[in-house]
Amino acid sequence: MALVTGTPDPRHDRPGANLDDAGLDDAIATLARRSHERNRVRAHRVTELLTAANGSLDAAAREEAVRLCHTMAGSAATFGELRLSEAAGRLEAALDAGREADVRDALGALRAATA
Repeated sequence: MALVTGTPDPRHDRPGANLDDAGLDDAIATLARRSHERNRVRAHRVTELLTAANGSLDAAAREEAVRLCHTMAGSAATFGELRLSEAAGRLEAALDAGREADVRDALGALRAATA
């Protein structure tokens, strides 16, 4: 969106103007790579939280794990990593609902999706 400064940008006045698709594609690819790496770090942190708890996850750790899973699910979906998004969402739901029996399997799926 061009700011109104008194002089219109002629590139925005042409129907079908190509403003630099290659540059945009490169920027999106960079964001996707960074998102993937951040999600790997998030998954590692969730793994640390859940394995350190050894079955007795305190409220603060559970809240952090749920928040990280929620962030991963959205971020991964944004960049087309549907397997990771689904795994993170599944783990988030299991943690949120207190379904301890499902947490281990969901964590395994999350780890596999970030491998």
